[in-house]
Amino acid sequence: MTARLLCSCVPALLLLLSCGTTRPPRKLRLPPAINEASGLVIEGGRMIWHNDSGDGPYLYTTSLHGELVAKDTLDARAVDYEDICADAAGTLYVGDFGNNTGRRSHGVIYRYDTLTRRTDSIVFTYSGQRGEGRLTPGNYDCEAMVAVDGSLHLFTKDILFGRRPFYIQHFRLPARPGTYVAELVDSLYLPRRVVTGAAFDPRTRELFLVAYNFRRLLGFWPSSSASLITLTDYPDDRFLRGKLRRRTIAWALPTQHEALAVYDERYLYVGAEATRLRRHAIARRLRRR
Repeated sequence: MTARLLCSCVPALLLLLSCGTTRPPRKLRLPPAINEASGLVIEGGRMIWHNDSGDGPYLYTTSLHGELVAKDTLDARAVDYEDICADAAGTLYVGDFGNNTGRRSHGVIYRYDTLTRRTDSIVFTYSGQRGEGRLTPGNYDCEAMVAVDGSLHLFTKDILFGRRPFYIQHFRLPARPGTYVAELVDSLYLPRRVVTGAAFDPRTRELFLVAYNFRRLLGFWPSSSASLITLTDYPDDRFLRGKLRRRTIAWALPTQHEALAVYDERYLYVGAEATRLRRHAIARRLRRR
């Protein structure tokens, strides 16, 4: 009786164990080449990354366990890469539009075909952008972008000090080479947070944003916090008018969360840059809800 009972339990136990192994890694350490992980796309069981400013025009491909498997070089400049996204055909778009100083007079998005290795340029400005510095009126810095239905959607980043209104501005551009003035679609008040990454799920039409804050406690101790923002039930492509859910994903430790990508119907991955205390960048698995 005991032997038969044990044998009957084995298939169920094996099924339970096999289900557990399909869950992607909870946390992975990125290789030294990706020390300032700023953008992420997940496609076909691989992760495609780029660094923040200071690196060349490179895309790094890793496995889901963090091993570096490929490095692509774009036929492009690299001033300040801030986000990457992919369209339905798998074409990649790399946003060279970081503008922390406010001195840039235009941004560039590089469209990269992974099969032909061809790089094309989408050059754009914001209305009123003149590169007069970060404290002048306007919001001309961006670190978040998604590709949806033939358009690129940019979500700007305000600055974390001074009397700033903490508004996200949503701009739209055609996802094809050319020179454009970005179209302002909408804006949203987001107190004590700036947006640093975006991801879009074309199946559920959910938009995900990662946003963080940085401050010094008691005037000297560095601290930060980060939130995952989910937007649903919006009219047309006016994402910022949708239903908003916000939850905290990190707090206290001074870490910049900048890269965000959809893994599947259950999980996202968020990337965080290396810090003085943690000398390597990491990626963490998040539940979508």
